Amino acid sequence: MVRLILVGYRASGKTTIAEGVSRYFDCPVLDADEVFEQKHACAVGAFIQEHGEPSFRDEETLVLRELLEVSGGILSTGGGVVLREENRAMIRNARVPVVWVSASVAETQQRLALDATTASQRPPLAGGDVYSEVEQALADREAYYDEVAGVHIATDGKTVSAIVEKVVKWLVTYEHCSIQTDDLSEGASL
Repeated sequence: MVRLILVGYRASGKTTIAEGVSRYFDCPVLDADEVFEQKHACAVGAFIQEHGEPSFRDEETLVLRELLEVSGGILSTGGGVVLREENRAMIRNARVPVVWVSASVAETQQRLALDATTASQRPPLAGGDVYSEVEQALADREAYYDEVAGVHIATDGKTVSAIVEKVVKWLVTYEHCSIQTDDLSEGASL
């Protein structure tokens, strides 16, 4: 079973934070998008263009199920994994700590603009462009992230090391107290 799950919108910092936490605990990073791309030998964007978003979401569910069984890793999910109730149920039923990592609309748009992989990795899903859909997508997904997460960490204006430190401190407390994710469903913020 995974040790920690990170959820949040694209470009929120999930993978970067997962890498930092994994170094602290000396365990593997399980990046759902990377696993998907290895499994299908193509970028997420190319898969969606060729097969459509519903097929992508089906495959994303299979990848999530597979990764939840990996022992001791830090799982960085795809940003839309929470859109399906089945996926949210799998995350809740995994009974491991879940951190919702977020960034503001402006920060997300800036990060997407600075990321050279945005075009291939993060295709627009609402028919417009990837930048204009951020505000609506965040609004649509916020309740789902909150539903599965034990804690919410906003990343705007924070260094990676400061965020990793918050996650590690919360995770150590979580594990020490043997608190279950359901007990933290109020969605604390750090």
